[in-house]
Amino acid sequence: MIPLVSVKLVNIVKKFGKVEAIKGVSLHILDGEFFSILGPSGCGKTTLLRIIAGLEKPTEGRVYFNEHDVTNLAAEARDVAMVFQFYALYPTTVFNNIAIPLFSRKYSKSEVTKRVTEAARLVGLEKLLNVHVDRLSVVDKQRVALARAIAKEPQVYLLDEPLTILDPVSRVIIRSELKRIQKQLKQTVIYVTHDQIEALTLADRIAIMNFGVVEQIGSPHEVYNLPTSTYVGWFLGEPGMNFIEAVVSSNGSILLGNKVIFQNQHITRELINQGLEKVLLGFRAENTVLSREPVERDLSREVVIEGVLRVIEFFGTHYVLDIESGGSELKVKLNPIDFNSLGLRENDKVTVVISFDKVLFFHPDSGKRILLGEKE
Repeated sequence: MIPLVSVKLVNIVKKFGKVEAIKGVSLHILDGEFFSILGPSGCGKTTLLRIIAGLEKPTEGRVYFNEHDVTNLAAEARDVAMVFQFYALYPTTVFNNIAIPLFSRKYSKSEVTKRVTEAARLVGLEKLLNVHVDRLSVVDKQRVALARAIAKEPQVYLLDEPLTILDPVSRVIIRSELKRIQKQLKQTVIYVTHDQIEALTLADRIAIMNFGVVEQIGSPHEVYNLPTSTYVGWFLGEPGMNFIEAVVSSNGSILLGNKVIFQNQHITRELINQGLEKVLLGFRAENTVLSREPVERDLSREVVIEGVLRVIEFFGTHYVLDIESGGSELKVKLNPIDFNSLGLRENDKVTVVISFDKVLFFHPDSGKRILLGEKE
């Protein structure tokens, strides 16, 4: 049985000349975990993966596999397998593509055949072993790359944007297969992607990166529903989280423009005690209730925003509405049934209601989430 491996990064710094690509990153990836490193292009996620693989050496910091320091260990000695965005196959059959790295490790012919057959079965290629890779679809070529990694029986799988070149339909197919395969293998997988859907659907935990630092680590539920910064809230979600800058009044009110949108003496007192005269209210587009008429609401329990509908976007399964209020813009997500029942048109006046338990508070300057006793 292949041993399970945890991966620990301690204060990793990576500099390329004067450019600091990784800025003191620490991570602890548990054994058998599907861990995703998520972020936009240029944030440092691939560099971090290459440091784990041993393809790059950190400028500062240490890398541990199961508490063993592997920082200075060569890539070939780390027992990892990488799957890249581009599959880089040999111009030969599926069988040979999976087998060549095994023969180079001096495995017997019977062992190679056993490993190739099992890996091909896991990814659904068992009937294509004798087919030349030039005759395969793009999705099957990526399956070959994955099978080649599986056949090595590594301790850790490192996947770098493996679905990027696939079309949307193929991406959905391979995404579900990856999760199934990982559950069967029960091995540690570190998965780098810029695609939030891949990270949210595949990972047990996610590290969200931004300009060489990790903004937040948590389960998909935690990072989506309780972002620690406006960056995380904005980066996750389709659309990203709404952030409305509002004024904190000493009379217990929070105002957007000159309109009171929330009223709670306890909350405003906490904000004022933290030296805040303004605050960012964060909430998800799907956590809103929309009506066409002004409504009487309990402003101590709900945020109520009156505005004008400016843009209507149809996405097939839902609508996204852009609403302007008090010089700010926010987005509301509606299913087609609710949208049609409201009979909405652009420039209609509307009222948006958000339950207080779906609202987070963020610092207007740092963008960090504000911890309030009642909300935590």
